Amino acid sequence: MNSIRPTAPAVSVIALLFAASATLAVAPARAADDPVADRAVQLAKAYMKKNNLQTVELNMLLNSLFRNAIGDFSARWEKLTNIKVVSTPLGYTDIPSKIMAESVAKTGSFDIFNDFPYTMPDAVGAKVVIPLDKYAAVGKPDFSGIADGLKFQQYYNGHLYNFVLDGDHIILALRKDILDNPQVKKDYQAKFGKQPGCPATMDEWEQMAAYFNTKSGDTRWGIKFDKPMYGALAYRSVNFSYRHFPAYYGGLLFDKDMNPQISTPEGIEAIKKFTSIVKYMPEDVQGWGTPQIYPFWGSGQAFSVMSFPSIVGYSNSNPKSEVKGKVLSCLIPTVTWKGKQVRRAPQAAGTGYMVNAYSKHPELAYYFIQWLTSPSIGDEAIAHPKGFWDPFRKSNLTNEAILKRFGKQHVDTTMENSDYAVSLLMIEGNYEYFKILDNNLAEVMNGNMKPEEAAKKIEAGWNRVTEDIGRANQIKAWRSGVDSGMYGAKFSDM
Repeated sequence: MNSIRPTAPAVSVIALLFAASATLAVAPARAADDPVADRAVQLAKAYMKKNNLQTVELNMLLNSLFRNAIGDFSARWEKLTNIKVVSTPLGYTDIPSKIMAESVAKTGSFDIFNDFPYTMPDAVGAKVVIPLDKYAAVGKPDFSGIADGLKFQQYYNGHLYNFVLDGDHIILALRKDILDNPQVKKDYQAKFGKQPGCPATMDEWEQMAAYFNTKSGDTRWGIKFDKPMYGALAYRSVNFSYRHFPAYYGGLLFDKDMNPQISTPEGIEAIKKFTSIVKYMPEDVQGWGTPQIYPFWGSGQAFSVMSFPSIVGYSNSNPKSEVKGKVLSCLIPTVTWKGKQVRRAPQAAGTGYMVNAYSKHPELAYYFIQWLTSPSIGDEAIAHPKGFWDPFRKSNLTNEAILKRFGKQHVDTTMENSDYAVSLLMIEGNYEYFKILDNNLAEVMNGNMKPEEAAKKIEAGWNRVTEDIGRANQIKAWRSGVDSGMYGAKFSDM
């Protein structure tokens, strides 16, 4: 069953539901006979009846990546419940400030906030979102089949605030058509004593990046390259580097008292390796985000890419893609930590849904969220041809529509990869911590700073943020998150 931990009494509709139990018992089966989705619909109807409401309009601040698909689901929800959900798309870089502004304005103009999970801690601190435990106690959502690194991003200090519907943990993808070239296999075997394929370690990935990096005009393996083929492609810009750096760092970024561990030998080594591979990437990659990374990969001008899983869906579905059917999905490579090889797949983005504390109908907002993220409707969202949701639940492994969209090899790989998913910092002020990390990583990549100096600056900056917010507060949230398993490591591993 699920892993929610209800801490509050049942919601107001319980009595009404018992009174209407006979009616509910004979209600027809819903889509895919999903009791989680069905309960959300019936509870929403009961709320409407109890409050003598014919129709209600809810408003959702929406990550614009999902604007092309969400309408199909909100329209179905309206047909089922007479509750209209109007979405206002906004770029993901602007949503956090919009949420924080609501903590001051208290307008209630949005009932639902859709954003990355790590927006949640600051929103909780500002009291602009509400805990959902009491609604979940009645709605009974099902979080089974979701890896801990994803599932526990829904909680803050032990309370449920956020529903996740996305498996945005970082994967590695390679050009399968290049790997399958007989001359490549022969030459690679001769040089490295093994056949080319998914790299086991980050060091091996950089070795492959160096080997496959090809200049414009060169002829290799019987192929004439009219354009350069870069050995690697990945996010290395400010506002993105922090999402990928944990893949290189095998432990916890702070000890149990929130003392940074970035200036340790392991932290310095992670900085070195994160910044080293950039020489095999496009020259201006430090200014790139998703709008540049995805089409460049689709153009066929890179051998490998470390990115969100949706880049494989993009590879196969975008009409302009030159790599359709030519992509091999790989687990995130391992790094060495305390003499062991460990695998860390950062949940670099993802999409979650929270309820505005100033909503006029927070209960209805919750029911829509539970319905949308339920096993059956959630699977439909992931399979949606215009959607941006990625596989993240074990049921995705056997969903034919999802397998058709992403390919079985990718779904199998990304679901195995989810077992190594780790959350980014789920503590207040995380954007401040992230910015300090990104700025100093950029200085190292630009040759302006040594990794050791960068590590010291990051440590000093992180300590300032911790003190500004309050060390006791941060320690409590940090320990709670580590204990839940969302970071893939324990304090005893340090």
